Amino acid sequence: MSPESALENWKRLTYIDELPEDIVLFRKLLEDYSKVPPSEIDELLLNTRKKLWEVAMYPCIGRWSFLNLRNMHDDHFLTAFERLKNPAGSSSASGSTDTLLDIGCCVGQVLRKLVRDGIEPTRLFGTDLHPEFITIGAELFNDAESGLTFVAGDMLNPEDTALKELDGKITLVHAANFFHLFKWEEQVKVGTRITRFLQPGTVDAVIFGRQIGTHKPREREGRMKSFLHNEESLQKLWDEIGSETGTRWRVDVSFNEERQVNTPGFGEEDRYIRFGIYQLPPQ
Repeated sequence: MSPESALENWKRLTYIDELPEDIVLFRKLLEDYSKVPPSEIDELLLNTRKKLWEVAMYPCIGRWSFLNLRNMHDDHFLTAFERLKNPAGSSSASGSTDTLLDIGCCVGQVLRKLVRDGIEPTRLFGTDLHPEFITIGAELFNDAESGLTFVAGDMLNPEDTALKELDGKITLVHAANFFHLFKWEEQVKVGTRITRFLQPGTVDAVIFGRQIGTHKPREREGRMKSFLHNEESLQKLWDEIGSETGTRWRVDVSFNEERQVNTPGFGEEDRYIRFGIYQLPPQ
């Protein structure tokens, strides 16, 4: 297959032209947070997706998955929200100093939704490999002076100087459609890098999100090799990360059996999963 044919085939399998109907929450975010008139939203989103696709042809861009905010209603997000809404010095029992980092933040939609729901923006951080995504996000939401912190950097490069800005600042990490992009050894690097983001003395960090998993853990073959997990293999991965970093972690995974993965390169045993990776106190 010629390069042009391969590209067209990829687009055919991962790109949907029309806006999905079920994006009420994202529309509401643009109306309330960014004050975008409802009549202008469709054109804004179509132009935004065009810019994003020109940067990187991810399925989550082509299939409009980045517009899905329904996942922010799950238990992990609700727990993170409760921890984030009680600032230090408040009347809460803990005087929380929690902060959240969204890894692979795309246009920063999750962080803007948290701000809209009442979280102080200075407690929210985002990072993405592509600085263009961060710029496009600021244009989409029209909030260059939002108070949010965004850093473009490479999570696989332990010496990425840009990412050092986040070191020692984080207690909660959201990572959606991220770990499943990498092979086992790359996931170890990413997990090890995450531990450097944690605030000194943190013993109750949580890393959570959703991605593609599988009932039969394996390294996926094809154009982009990556390792897919069930609960047991993900626990083994974080045991390895913990051994290298002097930390301890407990993994919880739930499968969505109702939806089979329809993205190219995945099989019968592959399913969408939600995961929580909970830091345990040192022994």
